Amino acid sequence: MLGWLVVALILVAMSIGRAADRDESIMTAQVSSAEHEAEEGYFSLGPNATVLAKPGSELYRFLARQNGHKIRLTVTAIDGRELSRLER
Repeated sequence: MLGWLVVALILVAMSIGRAADRDESIMTAQVSSAEHEAEEGYFSLGPNATVLAKPGSELYRFLARQNGHKIRLTVTAIDGRELSRLER
């Protein structure tokens, strides 16, 4: 009986870990952008990702400050029922 309980707990722990895996992605990468790319808002995050940020936005200013430095980027899925807002 105790053996089955341990196996069940391990399976539950593994399924929780997998659920978290699908809802979030974390990467550490070096931000790089040539001057002409940065002016247009293009920033490379290592060899696997490129981000386009609207010039003048908060994300753009952050990436421009971090050019040449390593950052950790976390992308998390949210419930689709949230209303979007336009900020001016």
